[in-house]
Amino acid sequence: MAVVLPVSVAWACVGLVVFKTTGSATVEPGGTVEVFGGEFASGEPVNVRLDSADGPVLATFPDPQPSTMTSRFTLDVPIPDDISPGEHLLVATQKHHDMNGGIPARAAIYVNAAEPSLPTPEERPTSIVASSGPGVGSLALVALGTAAVALLVAAAASAAARRSSPTPAEGGEA
Repeated sequence: MAVVLPVSVAWACVGLVVFKTTGSATVEPGGTVEVFGGEFASGEPVNVRLDSADGPVLATFPDPQPSTMTSRFTLDVPIPDDISPGEHLLVATQKHHDMNGGIPARAAIYVNAAEPSLPTPEERPTSIVASSGPGVGSLALVALGTAAVALLVAAAASAAARRSSPTPAEGGEA
């Protein structure tokens, strides 16, 4: 417990890095997409790379200000003319390894492709369907079980009462 509490408090102080597209994530080759970033460390630039943490740098945001826990930025990221159609990742990275810095963040973009639609959730019932109540046989078994348990409890209580009652002394007055 002495270790768990300080570690959990320290973890609670570390925010999550935010990185996402601000509008549509669909883009044409040679186009631009606007991204929003937040909670990056101040003092180091944020590089936006294509498809991996060590991919080509597409754009750089100079220095998220004012501080690590409140930094926010938007950036227009140019998409290469020769990019293949389909889903790609924009990966935001920093060369800073304290608190949130250095944690790669990802945002999906779709080049000449539509964003995948979210699956339609199953329809949930709005009321409880009860076709019938318990049958006579079920009720009889429950009643029989309850009676058996009550009989066992009564027998145990009777046996305990007999053991604890004093017995008359032999040869005593009648």
